[in-house]
Amino acid sequence: MFYQKDMCMIYNMKLGRLYNRWMGTVNVPNESSKCVVMSTVTADVLRTKEVHWDVFVKRVLELPKTNTLVNVEGIGVDKACLYIIHEHLTCETLFVRLNVHQNMGVPNTAFIPMFGSEVIAHMLEILEGMELLHSFGFVHPGLSTKKVLVTNQGNCKLYDFCLCEDACNVVRMKSQIVQTPRTGNHFAPEVILRNEYTKASDLWSTAVVLWELMSGNGIMAQSPIIT
Repeated sequence: MFYQKDMCMIYNMKLGRLYNRWMGTVNVPNESSKCVVMSTVTADVLRTKEVHWDVFVKRVLELPKTNTLVNVEGIGVDKACLYIIHEHLTCETLFVRLNVHQNMGVPNTAFIPMFGSEVIAHMLEILEGMELLHSFGFVHPGLSTKKVLVTNQGNCKLYDFCLCEDACNVVRMKSQIVQTPRTGNHFAPEVILRNEYTKASDLWSTAVVLWELMSGNGIMAQSPIIT
């Protein structure tokens, strides 16, 4: 656990309707300070209890360290705020990786091929990550290639998931933020038509991500999505 004296917020990454995020550092015993990402929910969300933040944090801490999810360094307490502290990764998204593969039609852009072994490895990592999330009661509404990080070591890591019981509220709030229609490119029919979200709904968006990965085509990810 990290307290206010251990935490230094450097850069505001996001202040939104749902989450507030900062890049910063934490003091680690017997080590130099570590660069991390600190996240919490907004005061409005805490007040309305649209997200069960305390339960989410508790369950995230139970997740094992893995190469398929952004790992947790711990929790932070600053006044009345409870933060979850993740590792900070200098990397690109799978969306960027696919579009570098396509060159994006930009002249003089270096062509970086994605080999079959790389595609298969990424597919397995995404599937393993989703299976792990589901086993701990999480879902990933809005999953897309923009929500999959590709580390410098070549691993795919998932982030920005939520509790299964909070999924409908999370989708609704994010839709209000971006004012963008939910499309079948990333959301299952029951999400669009009935505002329902379950673990089964993740299968749709996961299949789209795998299709983009296998085809090397980022067309789906370029359609309006909830970010």
